[in-house]
Parts: sequence; structure tokens; C-alpha cells
Amino acid sequence: MFSTKTKGLYPGERTCQNKKKPGEDNSRTVKVGQKRAANHSYPLEIIALAVLMKTSCSTTFRSISKIFIILNIYYQLWHKAPSHSTVLVWIKKYGYYELSKQKKRCDGHWVIIIDESVQFGQNKLLVIYGIEKNKIRFNHPINYYDLDPLVIKSKNSWKAEDICKELLELEGQIGKVCYAIADQGNSIKKALKNQSIAHVYDITHYISLTLEHLYKHDEAFKGFTGKMAHMRKSMCLGKLSHVLPPQQRVNARFMSLRPISDWGSAVIKLLDDNDPAFVQEQEGLLWIKQYRDLIRELEHLNRVINRIQQVIKANGVCKWTVRYCLKTIMKTCKKGKLLLLKQKMKEYFQTVMDLVKDELTIACSSDIIESAFGKYKNYLQANPMVGITNLSLSIGAFTSPINNENMKMALEQVKVSDIQEWSKVNIGETTLTKRRRVLKMG
Repeated sequence: MFSTKTKGLYPGERTCQNKKKPGEDNSRTVKVGQKRAANHSYPLEIIALAVLMKTSCSTTFRSISKIFIILNIYYQLWHKAPSHSTVLVWIKKYGYYELSKQKKRCDGHWVIIIDESVQFGQNKLLVIYGIEKNKIRFNHPINYYDLDPLVIKSKNSWKAEDICKELLELEGQIGKVCYAIADQGNSIKKALKNQSIAHVYDITHYISLTLEHLYKHDEAFKGFTGKMAHMRKSMCLGKLSHVLPPQQRVNARFMSLRPISDWGSAVIKLLDDNDPAFVQEQEGLLWIKQYRDLIRELEHLNRVINRIQQVIKANGVCKWTVRYCLKTIMKTCKKGKLLLLKQKMKEYFQTVMDLVKDELTIACSSDIIESAFGKYKNYLQANPMVGITNLSLSIGAFTSPINNENMKMALEQVKVSDIQEWSKVNIGETTLTKRRRVLKMG
């Protein structure tokens, strides 16, 4: 039941405490199981639902509490809504449980995905996910539930020596790593080399770097993107604001050129159709015509790249996927920079297959760890001053299906003191704690 205090009630909350009236429609009533974890007052279904809301959606912790109030009113559940701090503890416990679970130890059995985050406050977060080699299903891209969290740790900066230490400790737990998927960050690259772990370069970053080499100093590309930026800045409040080009990324611009080429192609079509209903727009966009060849080239390039990534991320690098991708490039890439792309991709496939010769099929995408960082960053947006905290344990919680059985084990086996001890070792003093200590606030 909700608290009987009237202060702070939400609209309709008080009515949830009233008994059902005779003849009242109960078609919306939902029964919730009453199984509970030891020493926990909330039913497991409520706890699992709360954790699932947070890990699967961008819902804030405080919103989850309000959602339960709404569900109580609509479905007549009669359950106390958990506070935001309670949900926070549940997620940390679940993440810690997944991170600290005993992992299978076997040399050459594990493939790891490793990356360090962008700066959060004063610190960076090192995350290592692992997947057992025989559990990689080469019919879809690697997802969260395929993975096990192996390392989550925060430092001011991650040097190669620091990462080497973590890898050495990790191999002591799970055995010699078969290969690692990562970008070309200098520290990670050096650490993997020092540990003699085969480094498979993430295909998304490789293609991005290839596109940067092809177009960074290209005069037509620089002119096109420069005029797009000027148009967006100068006409954002004008009569052509509805046809403005997309916002260009400041960092990692070459990760995706598709928005640029899609907009350019749409504008070229608008100009070619010469529709009298859009004369004003056509006059304002006439400058695009001089970049027709570039836009067509980017359109072909994006089509080929998207197809290559779909095939490789789902099926891995093997003889038949390499043949298919090179054949796809050959059909479209017959001149200029498109031919250079073909050569670069051929070099990439050969390098990957030479690195891990004993494997018939090789995974080569670290998109999933980028996704984890993105989700965690979203959690911090409401209060970026906090920096990295033990909420980073949520990165571990992403990797396991949330059900009553798993949740019960996590809640019963993990204590709040375990999380506090883990935080001292792996997170240290947070930015917010330092601020409070120095400024004597809170």
C-alpha cells in the first residue's frame, strides 16, 4: 500500500487506497506474484520490472517510481512504489552479481571486447566484456546477452602499463585470451601487444579511419561540408529552416556519412524534379548542384559500406563473407575513391585472417561496448557533475536476462557492503565526493 500521508501525493494516488466498490470493473486488474528474496519486502516481479525499465529504456530513476504509481492506479496492483534510491541499489546489486560471478577458466576459450570511455569528470572507465568462443553465434551481431562483464574499473587515465596489469589479472582468472576486439587506441593497442593477445581491429572504426583518409583533405568534400555548416548556421531561423542540412558531428565525423549523403541526394532530387510548388527552396539550394558527383559517390559508398557491415557484424570474417563483400564492392566501386575502398577492405580482411589463423570465423565488431558506454553516459546526463560512480555496475547488469530467478540470487548473495568495498577498489573517490569535501557542501 502507498503511504497514507497526504503530503506529496500524486493525482489519483489516494484513490488507490480505497476499497473496490461493488460492481466495479476489474478487467484491468493484474495479479503480481508474491515471491520475495530473503530480507526483501518487494515481490521479485516488481524488482525485476524496475531494473528492466532502467536497463532497457532511458527512464530516470525517479520516473520509475512514478511509473509504478501509475501502474498501481491503472491496474489496481496495491503495491508500494519503490523509491528511486531503492531501484538504484537493486541495479548495483544485479550488476555486481554479474561481474563477480565465477567465469569458466580455459586457455584460448575467451574472446574479449575492450575499450575505455571518454572522459567522465576527471576519470575514464575501462570496460572489458567477454564471450566464450563456442557461444558466438555467427548469424546475428553480438548482443548484450551473449556477453559476460569481466572488468569495470575507473582511473584518471589508462596507460598501457595499467591495462596490461588488468589483462594479466584477467588471464589469471579465465585463462589465455584467444583474441581481443578493440579500436586502435594507443594504450589498448600497446597493452594487447605486450600481452601477446591478437588484436582484431573493430570494423566500424577501421571503415571510419579509411573514410577519413579518403575525404579529410578532399577539396570537394571540404567545400560541401563547409557550405552545409554555413547554411545551417546562417539560415536556422530563416524561410529555409525546414530544409536545412543535418548537424555534423564534431568528433568521429566519419563514423557515419550517411546523413550527409542522404540529405544531398534528397536535395538533388528536389532540384531535378523542378516542382513549381518549391521554387523558393530550389533557389536557396542551387549551390548543391556543383557537388552532384560527390553526392553520388557518397551515396554509392554508403550503400556498399552498410551492406559490408551488415554481413560482417552478423556473420564474422571468414572466407565466404570476404568473397561476398569484395564481390559487392566490385559491382559498385569501379573508379576513384571507391576503388581505394576496395583495396583498403581487402587489406583489412587479410590482416584479420592472418592474426587469428586457427579460427575459421572471426568476430570483429565492438559496437556493443560503444552501446554500453552510450547507455551509461545517458544515465549521467541529469547530473554530469557526479562523474563516474559505482552506478557503472549497471554496465554489468546489461549483459544478463532479467528474470525472477537471477534477480533472487543477486539480491540474496550481494550485500550493500560488497558494493561499497568494490567501489573503494575500482572507483575510488568520486568527483562529487571531492567537491563536497573541498567545498564542504552537503
